[in-house]
Amino acid sequence: MKKVLFLLFWFALQTSAYAGEDTKMFSLYPVPLKSSKLSVKRNTDHAENGKIATVELRNLIGKKLQSHEFDKNTEEVIFEDMDSYPNGIYVILAIDGYGKIIETAKFIINK
Repeated sequence: MKKVLFLLFWFALQTSAYAGEDTKMFSLYPVPLKSSKLSVKRNTDHAENGKIATVELRNLIGKKLQSHEFDKNTEEVIFEDMDSYPNGIYVILAIDGYGKIIETAKFIINK
């Protein structure tokens, strides 16, 4: 029994040690969204943030609603007319230059 508890404790410590290293490539604000604009800002601390070529807004069933290109010099893009979408859960996809999804983030529209 002591060995099982020790292993569980050790595993919990290892998992929490890696949790701090998982930084996002971008951040969304304001979340939850109550306005007509959603900002997507690159995380300048992330080493690979230059890989983001495009960010897409999709609804929860995967339909693409908007798309913006991320130039290398651009730190932030803004999705406008967000008040035209109904309340619910939406997804932002970060896509590299080859069309591969490299990160996702969910957010809520709650007017």
